[in-house]
This record gives sequence, C-alpha cells and structure tokens, in this order.
Amino acid sequence: MSDSRSSDATGDAREPADRSAVEDTVIRLVEPPSDTAPRPVASAVDEVLRRLPASVRRATRASAEWPDDDDAPVANAPDRIAWMLVVRNSATSVPLDRPVLVGRSPATARVAGPVEPRKLIVPRDRRGVSSTHARIEQLGDSLVVTDAGSTNGLVVHWASGPPRRLRPGESCVVLPDAAVDLGDGIVIEFHPNPSPPEEHP
Repeated sequence: MSDSRSSDATGDAREPADRSAVEDTVIRLVEPPSDTAPRPVASAVDEVLRRLPASVRRATRASAEWPDDDDAPVANAPDRIAWMLVVRNSATSVPLDRPVLVGRSPATARVAGPVEPRKLIVPRDRRGVSSTHARIEQLGDSLVVTDAGSTNGLVVHWASGPPRRLRPGESCVVLPDAAVDLGDGIVIEFHPNPSPPEEHP
C-alpha cells in the first residue's frame, strides 16, 4: 500500500499526542510501460464507479442528475462511507479520516486546527506541483477538494460534463467518481476505504 515516514521537516516543536496517526506518506510512482498509451483522466471514473456499493452508485447518479437539492428525489441514504484517496500509477493510498495536504513539501497552517492533517508528499522532480498544492478531506458524506494556492492549479474531471479548473484558494465538493489532476502526472481518485479506523467515544 503506502510508504510512510514520520519525519517533521518543519522542525516545529509542537507534536500531536498520537503522531503515528498522522504519518507523512511519500508517493512512489510506477511509470506505465512506454508502449502503453496514457489513460485519459476522465476514463478512470467508470472503473471507480464499478467498485462502489450499489447504494452509493444510485446516490451518486441521483445527485449528478439533480444538481438542485430542492428538486432531487429522496434516495435511500446509504450508511456513511469512509473514503480514501488513491494516486494513479502508484500503490499509494491515504485514508480520509482527517484532512490530507498534497504537495512536494506540504506545510500546515501556523495556527493549528483541531485535527492534524496528513501529508501526501509528491516526488520533488514533479516541478509542476507546488510545495503545498491541494487539501482534500471528507466532511460528513462529502468529499471536498481545495486548491491551496498552487501555482499551476488543479483540474477536477467529472464522470460527465466538462472538467473544472479551480482558482487558487477555491474549494469544490466532488463526487466519488471524480478524478483530481494536480498536473505533472499526479492524478488522485477516490475509493471506498475497505478498513476504516475504528471510532472511539
């Protein structure tokens, strides 16, 4: 699965009580064979949809077909799904039980929030990706992608319709069948987490 490191590059003396819960993850990309044509970003969404439980597929289709929540039919709400992000062309996956910062050297805010985010570190040779490029999190049943002030931006590809480029600092709620392209070959998809962490009271 993922390679984890627990080094603190900032040298900040503040440490969360359970540092093991927020280990940094380094992306180990697996380059596709040279004779294989690169798969377009949008072509991955059907494969992701096939992995989803049937109840989630129905809810996803309903929300896509009825963008105005007031007019949407009431779907049988599935139990809350725990999600993880998966980096295409790698064995890297990160649970979304807390926010994830993605970049070549992601930095947390000076004022710490209630939850220490995970860090997903992109290889340094991917210069098209900013030091802190994006923030990805699960808020309730929603998946939220935020451009963290990146230089080159990020593009959200949907199962249907045109892609959307986020402005620096802009957030976007995405469906689980979306793919997020950070540029320089770094594409993030969303999969159900088969082993979500246990919640403690």
